[in-house]
Amino acid sequence: MKQVLTSEDINFLEEKLGAASEEPWSLLENDAVDTVWVIPGRDGKPLALLDYQSKEMNSANAGFIVASRNYMRILLDEIKNLRRRILELIQSNNIEVQRREDLQSELQELKKMLRTQDEPGLG
Repeated sequence: MKQVLTSEDINFLEEKLGAASEEPWSLLENDAVDTVWVIPGRDGKPLALLDYQSKEMNSANAGFIVASRNYMRILLDEIKNLRRRILELIQSNNIEVQRREDLQSELQELKKMLRTQDEPGLG
């Protein structure tokens, strides 16, 4: 499995997110059975049924699915905002490094001029 999301991965996730039923999603559980339903917040008709594991596992898996749907937009936006901020910081740092290099070059030129002026018979 990949360790880094590419721009293509983010676009893929956004497409999947846009095609899915609107959030918020929630769980519908019945203590009498091991079945857990995933339902959207709008019409209440189940989207998914988790039934083949234990009650605890069905509930945990359904909870993960619901949390993933409900927070996916926030997570994708956060990733994009952080990447944008990183690029801004890199650009800012590059400008600062260039400024320091320019000042260092200017300082070297000034030192050279001062040495030339201090030499006997010049100046």
